[in-house]
Parts: sequence; C-alpha cells; structure tokens
Amino acid sequence: MSDAPLADPTTRLGQLQRGCGDGFLAALAAGSAAYDELLACICGDPRVEPTMEARARYYGELAAAVGLPVAPLLAHGARGEGCGLADETVAVLWALGDAGARAAVADDAMAEEHLLRIVRCLWAAGWATPAALPPRARAHCLRLAREDADCAAAVVRQDRRTELGGLAVDELLELGRDPRHGRSDRLLGELCARGDEATRARLFAVLSTDLVYGRVRLAARALGLCADDRALPLAEELFARPDELGDPTRRLDGTTRMRRGCLVDYVVHLPGPHALAQARRWRAWGGYFDVVVGAVYREHATAADRDALEAFLAANAGRDGGVAVIDELDALARLGDPRSAPLLLAVARDAAFSHARRRALHALAMMPAAPGAAEALRLALWDCEDEASADACSFLPSLGATERARVAALADSCIAAKELRLRAAARLRRPMR
Repeated sequence: MSDAPLADPTTRLGQLQRGCGDGFLAALAAGSAAYDELLACICGDPRVEPTMEARARYYGELAAAVGLPVAPLLAHGARGEGCGLADETVAVLWALGDAGARAAVADDAMAEEHLLRIVRCLWAAGWATPAALPPRARAHCLRLAREDADCAAAVVRQDRRTELGGLAVDELLELGRDPRHGRSDRLLGELCARGDEATRARLFAVLSTDLVYGRVRLAARALGLCADDRALPLAEELFARPDELGDPTRRLDGTTRMRRGCLVDYVVHLPGPHALAQARRWRAWGGYFDVVVGAVYREHATAADRDALEAFLAANAGRDGGVAVIDELDALARLGDPRSAPLLLAVARDAAFSHARRRALHALAMMPAAPGAAEALRLALWDCEDEASADACSFLPSLGATERARVAALADSCIAAKELRLRAAARLRRPMR
C-alpha cells in the first residue's frame, strides 16, 4: 500500500485508485494513454485496507481490455514483499487467457516463490484448476488443495454433539468455540431459553473474566439477548479506555481488547430500544464509543436517528478514507430515506475505502429514484467491488444497450464472484425496460 495521497476523485487517476466505475470507463476509452496510471495503481497499491478491498478483478479486467503488457507487472511482482496486487493482477490476466501471463506462469525461469504467489491467487479465487496449469504451477496448486482438504477433514472430525438441552451452561459456552456455521444461533437460543438468574450471573462472570474469545463472545450475546443490563458499567469502563497502538503506556493488552469487542456485541444484542438509548447517550463521547454507536445504529436505527447519522457522516466521511462511517452508511441503507441521497452520492464519489463506496451504493440502491442514484448505480456495473456491481445488476431501474452488454459480460465472467454472476444472469431474464 502506498502512503502517497490519492489523486482528486474527479480525475481519472483518482477514480482508478479508488476502483470506481467511471475510472474504469475513462481508462477504457483512453486505451494505451492510461497505461502509466494503471501501472501506478497496481504497483503502488492505493487501497486503504489491502486485505479487505477488492482490486484484482478491476485492474486485471481493465489491463486485458486495454492491452497492458504483463512484463512490468511481472517485474514488479518479482521483487517479492508488498507486491500482492501485481501478482493478483497477473493471476486475473492468466484466467482471462492473456498470452503473456500464460507464458510467464509456464516459464521454468520464474522464481519458485513468485510462481507460488501467483498460483495461490489462482487457487484461492477458483480461477484455475490443477489440470489447466503447467506442471510446476500444477504441483503448487495440488499442494494448496491438499492442505485445505486436511483442514476441512480436521473440522469434520470434531465432535458433532447436537443435543443441547441436557448440557450445563459452561458446556454450552464451551461449544461456542466451534467455528462451524449454524451452531451459535442454537446455543444462543438454548442459553436465552433458560434465562434464569443463575444462568445470567454465569454469563456475566464469563464475559467479565474468561480468557477464551469464543466463550466470551457467546456469553456477551446471550446476556444482551436476555435484556440484562448488568454488564453496562463494565462496557462503559472499557469503551472509555484509550488504546493507542503507538504508545505502550496507553495501549490495551490483547485480552482487554478482545473483551471490549465482545462487549460491543453485548450492547448490540440488547433489545433495540435499550441499545438505542445507550447509543444516543454515547454519541457525543467520541473515541471508541463512536465504534459502538455505529454498530448499534447499523442494527437498530430508526427514522428518528437519521439527522444524527447524517451529521456524523458529513463530519467523518473523510476520516481514514471512509472506514469510520461504514456502520452509519449501513444504517442509512436500512432507513432508505431519499433525503440522504446527496450525502451518499458524495461518499460514493469521494471515499478512498472502496467498502465505504460499496455501502453508499447499496444505500442508493434502496432509493433508485432519488436524483443521481440511477447514474451512480449505472457506473457501479464497472466497480471494483463485486457486491456493488451485484446491487447495480439488481436495482438499476433500466438498462441501455451498453449497460445490458456489461451485465451480460458479468453473467459470463470467469473472474466475477458467483453471486454477481447469478444476479447478472437474473437481470438478463427480466423483461427489457
């Protein structure tokens, strides 16, 4: 990730850095004139949170469309550390059949570590099967698949106890460490069905003192669902503590940080009116309370909170590239009030964090008739985030010839996420408008 400031969002470079649809279209129209900017994005990695933000499909598809030579990407990737986006883009180009990328992956002269990084991208995204790869790459792909199969087998071998009614509270909480989906809701239901004072006291003790994340998180959620407010003083105490990573004297230890995160879950799982009352009281307190308040609003905000949500969004949309307002954007999407559209459009245009833009576009999808919303959704067909393009496929009011061709390309794409392909295909089956 580059530390350099991003270009203005109204420029082609700024739009490419952010992964915006208008940047894709502008670069596509420019062709080879956009090479330098596209390379600068891929090799400089402009993402705010590289592990969370998608860019590989966006840059790879664009590179293929404008005929960007793969050699500079390979040269950058060969440097090793910090070259993940270049490797991901080469993997996309390979999946799209680019001759240069195919030749490079088949070249015995490529360093083993460099090849492994590219193959890992292909394997993790499902863009290649072992049979489609040349011998060296195939061996890496098979090893990755075998390691993944071993992990899956280990999960299958875990105890699958399903009868919960006869288990003690501590036994139920211990099952909270099970990572498999579907278990936690059943455990929460069993704990809340008991709901007696002894159970709630034990839940609070675990929430307050236990050291195991799975047990603490389950206890926090169950205690909140039981509408038990005994953990609120502890929550306020931990939410108020400073946590500055650069200052050892003001940095929380890992266990306290874990417990504080679980206490956010506790507050969110309180009954909506109770959780909202706390959030509205904490809104002005700042610091970590902003995180908690956002999480509550995301789940429980009502129309009465719209002004407060918009005020926070207006004041903080630029903080950390938009990371700070993710929950507020989700809350406005739930409310679906067209009066929020101007703010949402500003976030969709300016946010450096592509997940913030995605959330703003999702909110606009809930109000497609609002001024500017349809155009924002149209551009989202070329957005870097699959979810943004999927919303555009589903909620764009009408499709012109260009838009319909793009939806058809997404439905047939070998690099788009499955949900995006399904939504694109479903849109094509709808009557033309």
